Amino acid sequence: MLRCAMDSPIKLIKTYASFVKLAHTVFALPFAMVGMLAAYAVPYELEPGVGGAWEGIRIPHYLQPNWLVVALILVCMVGARSFAMAVNRILDRKIDALNPRTAVRELPSGAMTLTQAWVFALAMAVLYFGACFALSPVVFALSPIPIALMLLYPLTKRFTWFCHLVLGASLGLAPVGAWVAVRGMALVKSGISNRGGEWLTPGWRAELFGNEVINNGLGWAAVTEPLPWLLGGAVLLWVAGFDVIYALQDDEFDREHRLKSIPARFGRRGALWISRALHAASAALFFAFVWVLLNPAPVGGMDTRQYTHVAEWVWAAPCVMLAGMLYQHTLVKPNDLSRVNLAFFTVNGVISVAFGLVFFAAWLLG
Repeated sequence: MLRCAMDSPIKLIKTYASFVKLAHTVFALPFAMVGMLAAYAVPYELEPGVGGAWEGIRIPHYLQPNWLVVALILVCMVGARSFAMAVNRILDRKIDALNPRTAVRELPSGAMTLTQAWVFALAMAVLYFGACFALSPVVFALSPIPIALMLLYPLTKRFTWFCHLVLGASLGLAPVGAWVAVRGMALVKSGISNRGGEWLTPGWRAELFGNEVINNGLGWAAVTEPLPWLLGGAVLLWVAGFDVIYALQDDEFDREHRLKSIPARFGRRGALWISRALHAASAALFFAFVWVLLNPAPVGGMDTRQYTHVAEWVWAAPCVMLAGMLYQHTLVKPNDLSRVNLAFFTVNGVISVAFGLVFFAAWLLG
């Protein structure tokens, strides 16, 4: 049990990366980035022009991308996801030891001690809450919610087959959190120009840098905007759908040990139909997200559709998700699970990254 502590630094890093399945970050990170970019793409509000030819004219107002905000959102994602995986492995270590498929994981195999796992989990929690605190009061106030879901998920399989939806919800909050991180912080103006001033978003303590805080941005109102929730709902159902496919591998083990899952409750054939339904609903929400993005509600009494900074061909992004979800359902059959890992990781990893890249390009060129 002390082997991990005596390993070389490189081997130790590899052990921790395997422990939290670092490669699986592709399931949530692209959507967090899309939530952030969407927050920058849609007009925030319309402000009267100040001075010169713009006097009294209402113009679209956008938040300006800020690298500090981007970095803090990335730190939040890394911290939250690493904490979630660590806690999941800790709470499931005894179950994993009984399952031949998972007995090789770091805790059951002895490659990592329980103390090391808890220290790592707590360090990631500190990293996450620290980044949330630095972003804004709104983000920090909401930060316990994702952590609570992440703590709940490994326990739900003990009492409900809705566990797949809980996992989906914890990942679905990523784009919502990124959206609120951008639009919920204070707006700061550093001087007046003929275009109404240069508007920055360096953080809620911007006054420490000598800037004048004009207002509190959207604040809590950012949480109620529908656009990020459409994307979050799409991610929730997408994750739940592919987690059902992944759980097909353990249906017999789950029934034998009285663990709850959709495959254990409804059988492989029924589980695959439920997964298809979840993915159909997910695809509908992905398309709804793009439609609302390109057709935002009027802001300040003025139609802002022409001002949304995203190219029209962003429609390719939900098409990628739909194609990938359709394809993965051709790979898995009730009597043939040999390609579950291909459907679970490879296909979903590719389409999530592709979705993010298409959206980034549409935002960059919009």
